[in-house]
Amino acid sequence: MILHKGERVYWGTPEVIYLEGPIVALDEQAQTVQVRIERATVHSAHLIGELLVFAADGIRPLVGDSPPGTTEQRNTQPAPLPPMSDDEKVRRAAAAAIHQQYGYALPTEQEQGLIAQMQQVINDDPAMRAAIITSMNEILRRVF
Repeated sequence: MILHKGERVYWGTPEVIYLEGPIVALDEQAQTVQVRIERATVHSAHLIGELLVFAADGIRPLVGDSPPGTTEQRNTQPAPLPPMSDDEKVRRAAAAAIHQQYGYALPTEQEQGLIAQMQQVINDDPAMRAAIITSMNEILRRVF
C-alpha cells in the first residue's frame, strides 16, 4: 500500500458515481483505507461527510482538480439516478474510459469523437459490452 493519511483520493467516475476525500485511516494488514467523503456526484452527495472504507487497490490518488459534475454540497436524501438504457450505460463507460486516460481538458469535439470511438469498440465486442452492462447494473444496484 503506497497511500498516505491525509492524501486526497477518489473512487469511481463522474459518469456513474464518484466519491472523493482525504484518507483518515489506513489498515495495512487488511489493505483498506478509510476516507472522509468531501465531494461526490449529485446522485451520491448524501454520502458527503460520511466515513467510508475502501479496498486500497480500488481507489486512486487525486491528481489536479476534481472532475466536472461533482459537488461539495451534501444532500440529505439520495437523488435517484435516472433509468439508463444499455446503450447509455455503454456510452457512460466509454466516457469514463476516455476521461480516465485523457482527463477533462480535451476540446469538446475531440472528446466526443474519442468517446464515440470507444463506444464503437465496446459495441463491436459482445462479451465486453455484456460485461460492462453487468458491471454497471451491479454498481447501480448497490449504490442507488
